[in-house]
Amino acid sequence: MKKKTSLVLIIITIFISLIIIDILFYEVIGSWWNGIHNFFLFAGEAFTFIFYYNLPTFFFWNLIIFLLLFVIGFIGYHKIKKRRVAGMIISIMCIIGWFIQFEISVIWGFFGLVSNPYWPIQWKIILINVSIPLIFVFLLFLSTLCDIISFWIDIIKERHEYSRLSYRIEIKNNKKIIHINTNATHINTIWSAAIYLLIDEILQKEGDSKPFSQFIRSTVKNIFFQIATNFNFWPGFKNMIFKFVGVKIGRDCVISQYTKVDALLPNLITFEDHSAIGISSSLITHTFRDRGNLRAFIYGPIRICKYARIASNVTITPGVTIGEGAVVASGALVNKDVPPYTMVGGVPAKIIKKIDPKTYHSRIEKENISRKKKLRLLNQEVDYN
Repeated sequence: MKKKTSLVLIIITIFISLIIIDILFYEVIGSWWNGIHNFFLFAGEAFTFIFYYNLPTFFFWNLIIFLLLFVIGFIGYHKIKKRRVAGMIISIMCIIGWFIQFEISVIWGFFGLVSNPYWPIQWKIILINVSIPLIFVFLLFLSTLCDIISFWIDIIKERHEYSRLSYRIEIKNNKKIIHINTNATHINTIWSAAIYLLIDEILQKEGDSKPFSQFIRSTVKNIFFQIATNFNFWPGFKNMIFKFVGVKIGRDCVISQYTKVDALLPNLITFEDHSAIGISSSLITHTFRDRGNLRAFIYGPIRICKYARIASNVTITPGVTIGEGAVVASGALVNKDVPPYTMVGGVPAKIIKKIDPKTYHSRIEKENISRKKKLRLLNQEVDYN
């Protein structure tokens, strides 16, 4: 994927460079450049005719198609509860349509502006240079679109297998284990679209998810995760993005650069006040088990309690609670609850030593004083009223 992306960027950069050279230096270069110059003239006229003069018509029909897809998607969404497979196929088809509309609109809008015959050439060059970083956003959405289309095709192929699946739920160590029986089907792996639809139904019944496909939701959320994980440094804005996709975050929390949050069930992750996590750590709220005839989906909440500190490159598995004031050493694999005011480390993590709670006393007292002041002011307001 990286090689293909690099190749596309190289081709686009070369093409843009040739256009700029033709615009600025055509008269200086000489007659051997005439063929390339005539090609760019023809391409420019074609672009102007197709993209600029038809721009209003394109966006008018684009709006009509969007509204039509919205109506169909609304019907499909409400059909999910009664006929999950059919409703999901209709809903995902509309999502695919919206993604395609977005990609085409970006291309058409860009070419429409560049081919504007009334714009000075200097403005067009500035627009092209400013738009180069948007290629990464375009490719990110294109990758997401390919994921959704592939999932949609698999649902259509396996639509008859869904009703033949059965399951049972086991609760163990704060985790829910969904054992899936595929004996009556042709499914040979848990990584199946039909099984994903069944997991969606179970999560909804258990109150851990909404009716719509968690896979599609996680695919779309992954765009925000990529932004928050790789491009945002300041904790305030990073926390805002994570909250938007469902992570519960308290006051004065720090989520460091490259921290990976489970995109499938981010709503099961909680950061309490004054907690922090280091660079390149991972919070995993779900996992799969596919060994022999044993197929299961395992998930559980992750809670990072007040004043807890998680170092870099730590992996935390489903159903784990990091106790108040606990410290997790770098590189640890945490698959069990960590007691309050304890340092753990290793793979799997084991207790290294106890931590004196007095270390946090000044902060705790300050917080309690602040809470008492707020409570006193609130009581005064009640008395006044």
